[in-house]
Amino acid sequence: MKFIADMMLGRLARWLRLYGYDTKYGIKDDDEIIETAKKEGRIILSRDLELVERAKKLGIKAIFIESNSIEGQIAQLMRLGIEFNELFPEGARCPKCNGIIVRVSKEEVKGKVPEKVYESYDEFYVCTNCGQIYWPGRQWEEMVKMDKKFRTNKP
Repeated sequence: MKFIADMMLGRLARWLRLYGYDTKYGIKDDDEIIETAKKEGRIILSRDLELVERAKKLGIKAIFIESNSIEGQIAQLMRLGIEFNELFPEGARCPKCNGIIVRVSKEEVKGKVPEKVYESYDEFYVCTNCGQIYWPGRQWEEMVKMDKKFRTNKP
């Protein structure tokens, strides 16, 4: 399942990527969103009801996202049957660029992360597209807390 999120849904796009969904984001023009969805078989996610209705008339799958909150947005997608498996770095996509994240050896990141990070962690992941390096630090712990919150509040 692949998505394209409009400019009002940047946070949702990043979370979908973390859950492993191929999610395009950053296209401002509605016509281009529709064309991209049609060409690439993506589901449009939008807070713009007019865009959703236009897409549906053209036979393109589109979901009107009702909530402004990320919790409400995830809950709505869960109600629609979209699966949100437990967050895990392998299988996730880069929240910045949508590239695939893979585990790498500690040695591969030497000199590319702060020395304190290198000394403190043994687990590292890198985006195969943009090269962003990730490790299970404080930010990852916060994302796992949010993930648990999503699951607790699921429909």
